[in-house]
Amino acid sequence: MPELPEVETIRRTLTPRLVGRTIKRVEVRTPKFIVGASPEEFRGAVEGARIDSLGRRGKFLIINLEYPADSVGPGVHPRGGVHPRGGAPAPTSLPGDIVVHLKMAGQLVWCRPDEDLGPTRTKHTHVVFHLDDGHELRYLDLRHFGRVYFPPGNAADPVLSRALRTIQTLGPEPREGGLEWESFRGKLARRQARIKPLLLDQAFVAGLGNIYADESLFRAKVHPLRRASTLTDAEAAAVYEAMREVIGEAIDRHGTSVRDYVDGEGRRGMFAEELRAYGRTGQPCPRCGEPIERLMIGGRSSHFCPKCQPRT
Repeated sequence: MPELPEVETIRRTLTPRLVGRTIKRVEVRTPKFIVGASPEEFRGAVEGARIDSLGRRGKFLIINLEYPADSVGPGVHPRGGVHPRGGAPAPTSLPGDIVVHLKMAGQLVWCRPDEDLGPTRTKHTHVVFHLDDGHELRYLDLRHFGRVYFPPGNAADPVLSRALRTIQTLGPEPREGGLEWESFRGKLARRQARIKPLLLDQAFVAGLGNIYADESLFRAKVHPLRRASTLTDAEAAAVYEAMREVIGEAIDRHGTSVRDYVDGEGRRGMFAEELRAYGRTGQPCPRCGEPIERLMIGGRSSHFCPKCQPRT
């Protein structure tokens, strides 16, 4: 968490609030969350910039900035990038000036400056963007796994380089204009991997996580331990359509709030009400009544119906 539907929901809720706004000031309360520049360099680069658009790639939220013509200063590139050691600006391999990866429990919340998000969330507010309309965009993370990347920054930063490589190697997404059926079928036929870990491989298909992989396989009636190459054309088609349906429905319902996820305005998602397998261990299968089972595959829990999703 959050997965593709949650990050897409955050992008959609924040876009009308942020696009066109100028970042007047940045508070970096926990320096480790900024990757690619020091807190001072990050503030010097983005303060005064205008938010031009919000994009998304897989589970990464991308904030594109527009810089004023007079923003060039010591150590700062006109597009906001930091000059490594005063030399040429580091190349960016990703369109976008700020990339946010929420990982397990990160949140991006647009709110009033006097808005109380509760003592726990206030304690774990790590970066605050003060906007020219008086509102704030707050980055919160209760488990400290997420990061705010600055792609135009120092290319020598190994954490930034690793994140950019990850984004560059992301596979197609399971929605319209992304993963095509012929490509998906061909990839399955060539892979001996178990289908559940394969769906979680972001280089194979981008955006799926534990929740939506479980839900997709449940709808397709495919056991999570099946070898990808053993799926028939009908089973592969069922997985393909289930992925697209589940992702689309989850976006329509503003994501799944199992634990910490909220959208860009602090509201919980509603797709948890539609979950048929994930997190329902021991509860009756909504199709056949058999208890949902849980097993560990590659260190991740998988939820399935032993009757509707037979191993063979």
